[in-house]
Amino acid sequence: MTLFAIGVGGSGAKCLEALCHLHACGLLTNSSGQPLRLGTFLVEPDQQSTLLARAQTAIGRYEKMLALLGNKTELLAKGELRNYGTWSPLSTSSGAISLDQVFPKAVLRTQASGLAALFDCLFPPEEQSAELDVGFRGRPPIGSAVMSRVSLTSEAQTGQWQQMLSDLQAAAGAGEAPIIHLFGSVFGGTGASGVPTLGQMLKTWLSGLGLSNVPVNASLLLPYFDFEGQGQDGTGVHAEARNFQLNTDAALQYLRSSGNTCFNHVYLVGSDIKARYGFSIGGRSQSNAAHIVELLAALGLRHSLKPASVSEYAYVLSRSAPNQITWNDIPDNESVGKALARGARFAVAWLNNFSLELDAAQKIPMQVFLSGAPWARQFFQPTGKATGTKEGRPSITNVEDLNLKSSIDAYCETLMQWLNQFSSNTGTGFNQELFTPSLLQRNTSYENALGRVVKGSARPSKDERQDMVEDIKVHMDKLRPEDIPHNGVAGLADTLWSLSI
Repeated sequence: MTLFAIGVGGSGAKCLEALCHLHACGLLTNSSGQPLRLGTFLVEPDQQSTLLARAQTAIGRYEKMLALLGNKTELLAKGELRNYGTWSPLSTSSGAISLDQVFPKAVLRTQASGLAALFDCLFPPEEQSAELDVGFRGRPPIGSAVMSRVSLTSEAQTGQWQQMLSDLQAAAGAGEAPIIHLFGSVFGGTGASGVPTLGQMLKTWLSGLGLSNVPVNASLLLPYFDFEGQGQDGTGVHAEARNFQLNTDAALQYLRSSGNTCFNHVYLVGSDIKARYGFSIGGRSQSNAAHIVELLAALGLRHSLKPASVSEYAYVLSRSAPNQITWNDIPDNESVGKALARGARFAVAWLNNFSLELDAAQKIPMQVFLSGAPWARQFFQPTGKATGTKEGRPSITNVEDLNLKSSIDAYCETLMQWLNQFSSNTGTGFNQELFTPSLLQRNTSYENALGRVVKGSARPSKDERQDMVEDIKVHMDKLRPEDIPHNGVAGLADTLWSLSI
Protein backbone atom coordinates (compact mmCIF):
# COMPACT_ATOMS: atom_id res chain seq x y z
CA MET A 1 0.00 0.00 0.00
CA THR A 2 1.17 3.52 -0.78
CA LEU A 3 0.03 6.63 1.07
CA PHE A 4 -0.09 10.01 -0.66
CA ALA A 5 -0.13 12.88 1.83
CA ILE A 6 -0.82 16.42 0.61
CA GLY A 7 -0.25 19.34 2.97
CA VAL A 8 -2.04 22.55 1.98
CA GLY A 9 -0.97 25.90 3.44
CA GLY A 10 1.05 26.54 6.61
CA SER A 11 -0.95 24.28 8.93
CA GLY A 12 -0.96 21.57 6.26
CA ALA A 13 2.84 21.78 6.06
CA LYS A 14 3.08 21.42 9.85
CA CYS A 15 0.88 18.31 9.66
CA LEU A 16 3.25 16.77 7.10
CA GLU A 17 6.14 17.61 9.41
CA ALA A 18 4.36 15.59 12.12
CA LEU A 19 3.50 12.79 9.67
CA CYS A 20 7.14 12.46 8.61
CA HIS A 21 8.15 11.87 12.24
CA LEU A 22 5.33 9.36 12.77
CA HIS A 23 6.59 7.50 9.70
CA ALA A 24 10.17 7.57 10.98
CA CYS A 25 8.97 6.09 14.27
CA GLY A 26 7.31 3.19 12.44
CA LEU A 27 3.68 4.19 12.92
CA LEU A 28 2.47 3.90 9.31
CA THR A 29 2.13 0.16 8.76
CA ASN A 30 -0.21 -2.35 7.17
CA SER A 31 -2.25 -4.94 9.05
CA SER A 32 0.82 -7.20 9.21
CA GLY A 33 2.94 -4.50 10.78
CA GLN A 34 5.00 -3.88 7.63
CA PRO A 35 5.98 -0.24 6.96
CA LEU A 36 4.11 1.44 4.11
CA ARG A 37 5.45 3.75 1.43
CA LEU A 38 4.68 7.41 2.01
CA GLY A 39 4.60 10.10 -0.65
CA THR A 40 4.57 13.74 0.46
CA PHE A 41 3.45 16.79 -1.51
CA LEU A 42 3.22 20.38 -0.27
CA VAL A 43 0.84 22.96 -1.74
CA GLU A 44 1.66 26.53 -0.75
CA PRO A 45 1.57 29.87 -2.60
CA ASP A 46 3.89 31.33 0.07
CA GLN A 47 7.13 29.77 -1.12
CA GLN A 48 9.14 31.69 1.51
CA SER A 49 7.10 30.31 4.41
CA THR A 50 9.15 29.20 7.41
CA LEU A 51 6.51 26.54 8.09
CA LEU A 52 6.97 25.17 4.58
CA ALA A 53 10.76 25.20 5.02
CA ARG A 54 10.50 23.35 8.32
CA ALA A 55 8.39 20.59 6.77
CA GLN A 56 10.80 20.37 3.82
CA THR A 57 13.72 20.10 6.25
CA ALA A 58 12.14 17.25 8.23
CA ILE A 59 11.20 15.37 5.06
CA GLY A 60 14.54 16.02 3.40
CA ARG A 61 16.60 14.94 6.39
CA TYR A 62 14.62 11.74 6.86
CA GLU A 63 14.88 11.03 3.13
CA LYS A 64 18.68 11.53 3.19
CA MET A 65 19.09 9.34 6.27
CA LEU A 66 17.04 6.62 4.57
CA ALA A 67 19.21 6.76 1.46
CA LEU A 68 22.48 6.50 3.40
CA LEU A 69 21.19 3.70 5.66
CA GLY A 70 20.09 1.64 2.68
CA ASN A 71 19.49 -1.96 3.77
CA LYS A 72 21.86 -1.78 6.72
CA THR A 73 19.23 -1.76 9.51
CA GLU A 74 16.64 -4.16 10.85
CA LEU A 75 14.38 -1.75 12.76
CA LEU A 76 15.56 1.83 12.33
CA ALA A 77 13.94 3.95 9.60
CA LYS A 78 12.27 1.18 7.60
CA GLY A 79 9.46 3.29 6.16
CA GLU A 80 10.06 4.32 2.54
CA LEU A 81 9.42 7.94 1.61
CA ARG A 82 9.20 9.85 -1.65
CA ASN A 83 9.04 13.62 -1.60
CA TYR A 84 7.20 15.07 -4.60
CA GLY A 85 8.22 18.59 -3.69
CA THR A 86 6.27 21.82 -3.45
CA TRP A 87 3.71 23.35 -5.81
CA SER A 88 2.13 26.79 -5.83
CA PRO A 89 -1.35 27.33 -7.30
CA LEU A 90 -0.02 30.66 -8.55
CA SER A 91 2.32 28.78 -10.88
CA THR A 92 -0.63 28.22 -13.25
CA SER A 93 -1.29 31.97 -13.56
CA SER A 94 1.64 33.01 -15.77
CA GLY A 95 3.47 34.93 -13.08
CA ALA A 96 0.41 36.66 -11.62
CA ILE A 97 0.70 37.35 -7.90
CA SER A 98 -2.55 39.22 -7.23
CA LEU A 99 -6.19 38.50 -7.89
CA ASP A 100 -6.55 41.33 -10.42
CA GLN A 101 -3.64 39.80 -12.35
CA VAL A 102 -5.13 36.32 -12.24
CA PHE A 103 -8.46 37.75 -13.45
CA PRO A 104 -7.58 40.89 -15.48
CA LYS A 105 -10.61 43.18 -15.30
CA ALA A 106 -9.85 44.76 -18.67
CA VAL A 107 -10.25 41.32 -20.24
CA LEU A 108 -13.34 40.55 -18.15
CA ARG A 109 -15.01 43.82 -19.17
CA THR A 110 -14.34 43.10 -22.83
CA GLN A 111 -15.35 39.45 -22.84
CA ALA A 112 -17.93 39.27 -20.03
CA SER A 113 -18.94 42.59 -18.50
CA GLY A 114 -21.29 40.84 -16.09
CA LEU A 115 -18.43 38.82 -14.65
CA ALA A 116 -16.37 41.97 -14.21
CA ALA A 117 -19.17 43.52 -12.19
CA LEU A 118 -19.53 40.34 -10.15
CA PHE A 119 -15.78 40.32 -9.52
CA ASP A 120 -16.03 43.84 -8.09
CA CYS A 121 -18.96 42.79 -5.89
CA LEU A 122 -17.18 39.75 -4.48
CA PHE A 123 -13.74 41.27 -3.93
CA PRO A 124 -13.07 44.80 -2.63
CA PRO A 125 -10.18 46.71 -4.24
CA GLU A 126 -7.71 45.89 -1.45
CA GLU A 127 -8.32 42.15 -1.93
CA GLN A 128 -8.04 42.42 -5.71
CA SER A 129 -4.62 44.07 -5.51
CA ALA A 130 -3.14 42.18 -2.54
CA GLU A 131 0.02 40.28 -3.42
CA LEU A 132 -0.60 36.57 -2.89
CA ASP A 133 2.99 35.32 -2.87
CA VAL A 134 2.69 35.33 0.95
CA GLY A 135 -0.43 33.15 0.81
CA PHE A 136 -4.13 33.88 0.51
CA ARG A 137 -4.05 36.22 3.51
CA GLY A 138 -6.64 34.39 5.59
CA ARG A 139 -9.33 34.93 2.96
CA PRO A 140 -10.85 31.65 1.69
CA PRO A 141 -12.75 33.37 -1.16
CA ILE A 142 -9.45 34.62 -2.61
CA GLY A 143 -7.98 31.13 -2.42
CA SER A 144 -11.09 29.54 -3.92
CA ALA A 145 -10.97 31.94 -6.86
CA VAL A 146 -7.32 31.12 -7.58
CA MET A 147 -7.74 27.38 -7.02
CA SER A 148 -10.77 27.27 -9.35
CA ARG A 149 -8.44 27.99 -12.27
CA VAL A 150 -6.39 24.87 -11.65
CA SER A 151 -6.94 22.02 -14.10
CA LEU A 152 -5.78 18.75 -12.60
CA THR A 153 -5.94 17.14 -16.03
CA SER A 154 -3.43 19.68 -17.32
CA GLU A 155 -1.28 19.56 -14.17
CA ALA A 156 -1.12 15.75 -14.46
CA GLN A 157 0.87 16.16 -17.68
CA THR A 158 3.96 17.75 -16.14
CA GLY A 159 5.92 18.61 -13.03
CA GLN A 160 5.27 17.46 -9.47
CA TRP A 161 1.62 16.60 -10.03
CA GLN A 162 2.57 14.38 -12.96
CA GLN A 163 5.09 12.47 -10.83
CA MET A 164 2.70 11.92 -7.95
CA LEU A 165 -0.39 11.08 -10.00
CA SER A 166 1.61 8.68 -12.19
CA ASP A 167 2.80 6.86 -9.08
CA LEU A 168 -0.76 6.81 -7.77
CA GLN A 169 -2.03 5.28 -11.00
CA ALA A 170 0.78 2.71 -10.95
CA ALA A 171 0.02 1.77 -7.33
CA ALA A 172 -3.68 1.37 -8.09
CA GLY A 173 -2.89 -0.67 -11.20
CA ALA A 174 -0.69 -2.98 -9.16
CA GLY A 175 -3.50 -3.59 -6.68
CA GLU A 176 -1.78 -1.74 -3.82
CA ALA A 177 -4.92 0.12 -2.65
CA PRO A 178 -3.43 3.63 -2.42
CA ILE A 179 -4.88 6.23 -0.06
CA ILE A 180 -4.85 10.00 -0.59
CA HIS A 181 -4.95 12.13 2.55
CA LEU A 182 -5.06 15.93 2.57
CA PHE A 183 -4.16 18.17 5.49
CA GLY A 184 -4.99 21.82 6.12
CA SER A 185 -6.86 24.24 8.31
CA VAL A 186 -10.43 25.38 7.62
CA PHE A 187 -10.07 28.74 9.36
CA GLY A 188 -7.33 30.43 7.33
CA GLY A 189 -7.03 31.12 3.62
CA THR A 190 -4.92 28.57 1.77
CA GLY A 191 -6.08 25.43 3.58
CA ALA A 192 -9.73 26.45 3.86
CA SER A 193 -9.95 27.04 0.11
CA GLY A 194 -7.40 24.54 -1.14
CA VAL A 195 -8.23 21.35 0.74
CA PRO A 196 -11.91 21.00 -0.34
CA THR A 197 -11.12 22.20 -3.88
CA LEU A 198 -8.24 19.77 -4.34
CA GLY A 199 -10.27 16.97 -2.75
CA GLN A 200 -13.06 17.49 -5.24
CA MET A 201 -10.61 17.74 -8.16
CA LEU A 202 -8.86 14.54 -7.14
CA LYS A 203 -12.12 12.61 -6.81
CA THR A 204 -13.23 13.83 -10.24
CA TRP A 205 -9.87 12.93 -11.77
CA LEU A 206 -9.92 9.47 -10.19
CA SER A 207 -13.48 8.87 -11.37
CA GLY A 208 -12.47 9.73 -14.94
CA LEU A 209 -9.81 7.00 -14.76
CA GLY A 210 -12.15 4.42 -13.29
CA LEU A 211 -10.40 4.65 -9.90
CA SER A 212 -13.34 5.80 -7.78
CA ASN A 213 -12.44 3.15 -5.20
CA VAL A 214 -9.28 5.09 -4.22
CA PRO A 215 -10.24 6.91 -1.01
CA VAL A 216 -9.61 10.63 -0.64
CA ASN A 217 -9.59 11.57 3.05
CA ALA A 218 -8.69 14.74 4.92
CA SER A 219 -7.58 15.95 8.33
CA LEU A 220 -9.16 19.37 8.78
CA LEU A 221 -7.83 21.62 11.50
CA LEU A 222 -10.32 23.74 13.41
CA PRO A 223 -9.08 26.87 15.26
CA TYR A 224 -6.30 26.01 17.68
CA PHE A 225 -4.27 29.22 17.91
CA ASP A 226 -4.67 32.98 18.17
CA PHE A 227 -2.39 35.86 17.30
CA GLU A 228 -0.55 38.09 19.72
CA GLY A 229 -1.03 41.53 18.25
CA GLN A 230 -2.51 42.35 14.87
CA GLY A 231 -1.70 44.00 11.60
CA GLN A 232 -1.27 47.76 11.39
CA ASP A 233 -2.96 50.16 8.98
CA GLY A 234 -0.24 49.67 6.41
CA THR A 235 -0.21 45.87 6.62
CA GLY A 236 -2.90 45.44 4.00
CA VAL A 237 -5.16 42.41 3.76
CA HIS A 238 -4.14 39.84 6.36
CA ALA A 239 -5.42 36.92 8.44
CA GLU A 240 -7.38 38.06 11.48
CA ALA A 241 -8.18 35.80 14.44
CA ARG A 242 -11.65 37.33 14.71
CA ASN A 243 -12.49 35.73 11.34
CA PHE A 244 -11.34 32.23 12.28
CA GLN A 245 -14.70 31.09 13.61
CA LEU A 246 -16.59 32.62 10.69
CA ASN A 247 -14.33 30.82 8.21
CA THR A 248 -14.73 27.59 10.17
CA ASP A 249 -18.53 27.81 10.23
CA ALA A 250 -18.61 28.38 6.47
CA ALA A 251 -16.30 25.41 5.86
CA LEU A 252 -18.33 23.07 8.06
CA GLN A 253 -21.57 24.12 6.39
CA TYR A 254 -20.00 23.33 3.02
CA LEU A 255 -18.86 19.91 4.28
CA ARG A 256 -22.34 19.19 5.57
CA SER A 257 -23.95 19.94 2.21
CA SER A 258 -21.26 18.91 -0.27
CA GLY A 259 -18.54 17.09 1.67
CA ASN A 260 -19.10 13.75 -0.02
CA THR A 261 -18.02 15.25 -3.34
CA CYS A 262 -14.61 16.03 -1.78
CA PHE A 263 -13.77 13.33 0.75
CA ASN A 264 -14.60 9.81 1.80
CA HIS A 265 -13.72 10.54 5.44
CA VAL A 266 -12.70 13.62 7.37
CA TYR A 267 -10.93 14.04 10.71
CA LEU A 268 -11.80 17.25 12.55
CA VAL A 269 -9.27 18.39 15.15
CA GLY A 270 -8.98 21.70 17.01
CA SER A 271 -8.47 23.03 20.51
CA ASP A 272 -10.59 25.18 22.79
CA ILE A 273 -7.40 26.27 24.58
CA LYS A 274 -5.48 28.29 22.04
CA ALA A 275 -1.74 28.58 21.52
CA ARG A 276 -0.51 32.14 21.01
CA TYR A 277 1.60 32.99 17.98
CA GLY A 278 3.14 36.28 17.01
CA PHE A 279 1.30 38.10 14.23
CA SER A 280 2.74 37.56 10.76
CA ILE A 281 1.51 38.26 7.26
CA GLY A 282 3.49 35.21 6.05
CA GLY A 283 6.92 34.45 4.64
CA ARG A 284 9.95 33.92 6.85
CA SER A 285 8.42 35.76 9.83
CA GLN A 286 5.71 33.12 10.24
CA SER A 287 7.52 30.67 12.51
CA ASN A 288 4.65 29.13 14.50
CA ALA A 289 5.91 26.31 16.72
CA ALA A 290 4.63 22.76 16.27
CA HIS A 291 1.42 21.89 18.12
CA ILE A 292 -0.20 18.72 19.48
CA VAL A 293 -3.21 19.31 17.18
CA GLU A 294 -0.97 18.68 14.15
CA LEU A 295 0.17 15.37 15.64
CA LEU A 296 -3.46 14.36 16.16
CA ALA A 297 -4.31 15.39 12.59
CA ALA A 298 -1.45 13.24 11.29
CA LEU A 299 -2.77 10.32 13.32
CA GLY A 300 -5.97 10.61 11.30
CA LEU A 301 -4.13 9.04 8.37
CA ARG A 302 -3.00 6.20 10.64
CA HIS A 303 -6.61 5.67 11.74
CA SER A 304 -7.75 5.40 8.12
CA LEU A 305 -5.47 2.38 7.64
CA LYS A 306 -7.53 0.28 10.03
CA PRO A 307 -10.73 -1.42 8.90
CA ALA A 308 -13.60 0.23 10.76
CA SER A 309 -16.57 -1.72 12.04
CA VAL A 310 -18.73 1.34 11.33
CA SER A 311 -17.85 3.55 8.39
CA GLU A 312 -18.36 7.14 9.51
CA TYR A 313 -17.87 10.24 7.41
CA ALA A 314 -16.52 12.52 10.14
CA TYR A 315 -14.33 11.61 13.12
CA VAL A 316 -13.67 13.84 16.12
CA LEU A 317 -11.61 13.58 19.32
CA SER A 318 -12.05 14.59 22.94
CA ARG A 319 -9.87 14.52 26.04
CA SER A 320 -10.68 13.28 29.52
CA ALA A 321 -9.61 16.40 31.47
CA PRO A 322 -10.36 20.02 30.53
CA ASN A 323 -6.88 21.45 31.10
CA GLN A 324 -4.59 18.51 30.39
CA ILE A 325 -3.67 15.97 27.73
CA THR A 326 -2.14 12.59 28.55
CA TRP A 327 -1.25 9.51 26.55
CA ASN A 328 -4.73 8.16 27.31
CA ASP A 329 -6.13 10.94 25.14
CA ILE A 330 -4.01 9.92 22.13
CA PRO A 331 -5.64 7.51 19.65
CA ASP A 332 -4.19 3.99 19.92
CA ASN A 333 -2.17 5.37 22.81
CA GLU A 334 -0.19 2.22 23.65
CA SER A 335 1.30 1.76 20.17
CA VAL A 336 1.67 5.46 19.44
CA GLY A 337 3.11 6.20 22.88
CA LYS A 338 5.65 3.40 22.66
CA ALA A 339 6.80 4.44 19.18
CA LEU A 340 7.12 8.15 19.96
CA ALA A 341 8.80 7.41 23.29
CA ARG A 342 11.34 5.23 21.49
CA GLY A 343 11.97 7.98 18.93
CA ALA A 344 12.47 10.61 21.64
CA ARG A 345 14.77 8.46 23.76
CA PHE A 346 16.78 7.39 20.72
CA ALA A 347 17.24 11.00 19.58
CA VAL A 348 18.39 12.16 23.02
CA ALA A 349 20.76 9.23 23.51
CA TRP A 350 22.18 9.50 20.00
CA LEU A 351 22.57 13.24 19.61
CA ASN A 352 23.59 14.08 23.18
CA ASN A 353 25.79 11.08 23.89
CA PHE A 354 26.71 8.53 21.20
CA SER A 355 27.31 11.14 18.51
CA LEU A 356 29.60 13.04 20.88
CA GLU A 357 31.48 9.83 21.59
CA LEU A 358 32.03 9.25 17.88
CA ASP A 359 33.28 12.82 17.51
CA ALA A 360 35.75 12.28 20.35
CA ALA A 361 36.97 9.06 18.73
CA GLN A 362 38.22 11.06 15.73
CA LYS A 363 40.82 12.81 17.91
CA ILE A 364 42.42 9.98 19.88
CA PRO A 365 43.92 6.52 19.14
CA MET A 366 41.33 3.74 18.92
CA GLN A 367 42.84 1.77 21.80
CA VAL A 368 42.56 4.80 24.06
CA PHE A 369 38.96 5.35 22.97
CA LEU A 370 38.05 1.69 23.55
CA SER A 371 39.38 1.83 27.11
CA GLY A 372 36.47 4.11 27.96
CA ALA A 373 34.01 2.87 25.33
CA PRO A 374 34.36 -0.91 25.03
CA TRP A 375 30.94 -1.14 23.32
CA ALA A 376 32.49 0.42 20.19
CA ARG A 377 34.46 -2.76 19.37
CA GLN A 378 31.12 -4.41 18.53
CA PHE A 379 30.66 -2.06 15.56
CA PHE A 380 34.11 -0.76 14.54
CA GLN A 381 37.59 -2.16 14.00
CA PRO A 382 39.36 -2.50 17.33
CA THR A 383 42.65 -1.70 15.59
CA GLY A 384 41.37 1.63 14.35
CA LYS A 385 43.04 1.16 10.98
CA ALA A 386 41.87 3.50 8.26
CA THR A 387 41.72 0.78 5.60
CA GLY A 388 40.39 -2.74 5.49
CA THR A 389 37.88 -4.37 7.80
CA LYS A 390 37.83 -7.03 10.46
CA GLU A 391 34.76 -9.25 10.31
CA GLY A 392 33.02 -6.54 8.28
CA ARG A 393 33.62 -3.81 10.84
CA PRO A 394 34.78 -0.49 9.36
CA SER A 395 37.21 1.95 10.90
CA ILE A 396 35.59 4.44 13.23
CA THR A 397 37.10 7.15 11.01
CA ASN A 398 35.55 5.76 7.82
CA VAL A 399 34.27 8.70 5.74
CA GLU A 400 31.12 6.91 4.57
CA ASP A 401 30.16 6.12 8.15
CA LEU A 402 30.87 9.67 9.28
CA ASN A 403 28.58 10.98 6.54
CA LEU A 404 25.87 8.64 7.77
CA LYS A 405 26.48 9.84 11.34
CA SER A 406 25.99 13.44 10.20
CA SER A 407 22.69 12.57 8.52
CA ILE A 408 21.42 10.78 11.65
CA ASP A 409 22.52 13.79 13.72
CA ALA A 410 20.57 16.13 11.44
CA TYR A 411 17.40 14.04 11.53
CA CYS A 412 17.57 13.58 15.31
CA GLU A 413 17.93 17.33 15.75
CA THR A 414 14.80 17.87 13.65
CA LEU A 415 12.87 15.21 15.58
CA MET A 416 13.89 16.66 18.95
CA GLN A 417 12.94 20.17 17.84
CA TRP A 418 9.46 18.97 16.85
CA LEU A 419 8.95 17.03 20.08
CA ASN A 420 10.19 19.98 22.13
CA GLN A 421 7.92 22.44 20.34
CA PHE A 422 4.66 20.56 20.54
CA SER A 423 5.21 19.59 24.17
CA SER A 424 6.04 23.22 25.08
CA ASN A 425 3.48 24.99 22.95
CA THR A 426 0.33 24.09 24.86
CA GLY A 427 -1.41 27.39 25.55
CA THR A 428 -2.07 29.18 28.82
CA GLY A 429 -3.33 26.96 31.63
CA PHE A 430 -3.01 23.77 29.59
CA ASN A 431 -0.71 20.95 30.70
CA GLN A 432 0.70 17.99 28.81
CA GLU A 433 1.90 14.73 30.37
CA LEU A 434 3.71 13.37 27.31
CA PHE A 435 7.32 14.61 27.26
CA THR A 436 9.74 16.77 29.25
CA PRO A 437 10.57 19.63 26.84
CA SER A 438 13.73 20.74 28.63
CA LEU A 439 15.34 17.34 27.93
CA LEU A 440 14.51 17.51 24.22
CA GLN A 441 17.27 19.94 23.30
CA ARG A 442 20.70 19.43 21.84
CA ASN A 443 23.58 19.77 24.31
CA THR A 444 27.18 18.65 24.73
CA SER A 445 26.94 17.37 28.30
CA TYR A 446 26.95 13.66 27.36
CA GLU A 447 23.36 13.21 28.53
CA ASN A 448 23.08 9.99 30.51
CA ALA A 449 19.67 9.92 32.22
CA LEU A 450 16.75 8.88 30.00
CA GLY A 451 14.14 8.21 32.68
CA ARG A 452 12.45 11.62 32.54
CA VAL A 453 12.45 12.21 28.76
CA VAL A 454 9.00 10.62 28.48
CA LYS A 455 6.15 11.15 30.92
CA GLY A 456 3.06 9.16 31.80
CA SER A 457 2.08 5.70 30.66
CA ALA A 458 4.47 5.68 27.66
CA ARG A 459 7.48 6.02 29.93
CA PRO A 460 9.35 2.69 30.27
CA SER A 461 8.62 1.00 33.58
CA LYS A 462 12.28 0.41 34.47
CA ASP A 463 13.82 2.02 37.55
CA GLU A 464 14.98 5.55 36.74
CA ARG A 465 18.41 4.79 38.24
CA GLN A 466 18.84 1.99 35.71
CA ASP A 467 17.42 3.94 32.79
CA MET A 468 20.72 5.40 31.67
CA VAL A 469 22.64 5.62 28.40
CA GLU A 470 25.49 3.89 30.25
CA ASP A 471 23.19 0.91 30.87
CA ILE A 472 22.54 0.72 27.12
CA LYS A 473 26.30 0.76 26.46
CA VAL A 474 26.88 -2.05 28.94
CA HIS A 475 24.10 -4.03 27.25
CA MET A 476 25.68 -3.41 23.83
CA ASP A 477 29.05 -4.64 25.05
CA LYS A 478 27.48 -7.95 26.14
CA LEU A 479 25.65 -8.65 22.89
CA ARG A 480 26.59 -11.75 20.90
CA PRO A 481 27.78 -11.31 17.29
CA GLU A 482 24.55 -12.85 16.00
CA ASP A 483 22.60 -10.13 17.85
CA ILE A 484 24.30 -7.44 15.76
CA PRO A 485 23.46 -8.09 12.08
CA HIS A 486 24.99 -4.81 10.88
CA ASN A 487 28.22 -3.02 11.70
CA GLY A 488 29.52 0.53 11.58
CA VAL A 489 27.39 3.57 12.32
CA ALA A 490 24.31 1.91 10.80
CA GLY A 491 24.65 -1.10 13.10
CA LEU A 492 25.25 1.12 16.13
CA ALA A 493 22.20 3.28 15.40
CA ASP A 494 20.03 0.24 14.67
CA THR A 495 21.09 -1.42 17.92
CA LEU A 496 20.46 1.78 19.88
CA TRP A 497 16.99 2.02 18.34
CA SER A 498 16.20 -1.54 19.45
CA LEU A 499 17.37 -0.76 22.99
CA SER A 500 15.61 2.61 23.33
CA ILE A 501 12.32 1.21 24.61
